[in-house]
Amino acid sequence: MRYKVTVSYDGNNYVGFQSQINGLAIQDVIEKALKKIFVKDIRIVMSSRTDAGVHAIGQVFHFDDERIIKPEKLQYAINSSTPPDIYISKVEYVDENFHARFSVKEKTYRYLINIGEYDVFKNGYAYQCHYKLDIDLMKEGAKLYLGTHDFGSFNTSSYSEYPNQVRTIKEFKIVQKKDMLYITVTGTGFLRNMVRIMVGTLIDLARGQKGLADVKKMVDVPSKNTRRYNVDPHGLYLVKIKY
Repeated sequence: MRYKVTVSYDGNNYVGFQSQINGLAIQDVIEKALKKIFVKDIRIVMSSRTDAGVHAIGQVFHFDDERIIKPEKLQYAINSSTPPDIYISKVEYVDENFHARFSVKEKTYRYLINIGEYDVFKNGYAYQCHYKLDIDLMKEGAKLYLGTHDFGSFNTSSYSEYPNQVRTIKEFKIVQKKDMLYITVTGTGFLRNMVRIMVGTLIDLARGQKGLADVKKMVDVPSKNTRRYNVDPHGLYLVKIKY
């Protein structure tokens, strides 16, 4: 039996989703809960790694086991064995052709920026930006990301690790509601730190550190030597995975 599981989490207390040697990961907590339920080690396969401090609303993973447990019962059992900053929102049966990572068609991320006065209650959940930003210029810059490009300038993955860094961005939307900016990005796939660097580049543009021509060059002439701003991870949310 293959189980597909949708999970949301607050990333502030973890080194990321994927297990690492330098601290507690969300994967560790979930696998510990599954071991308690299935009385053996269960290895999960995630749709996407998220870095330390990054949150999720719709992260997805799958795992296999011969034991059949009703989805609602398994959801309750996992949630009963995990802390309140990790929540299983859905469990489904899927066939063996489903793969949490390789079956992905689109991913949607959201980035939150507080452009008003520092807000203690948004600390850890939005980037507290103290720069004055030209929002209209950010929207113009965002248009340059749309379509299919080599995004080598906008991630920290090496070409030796990922020789193909061509991705398609289907939406890059910026909405302002009072003192908050909501940036929604949908694409076929993302590389390490890609969304954060794309947003950071627009912040540089909006505060006069770069021009539109500079951003266009980063898109048209990918380079790992380009000066990049990798914005704070705490404003980033993995919102949805489309299969």
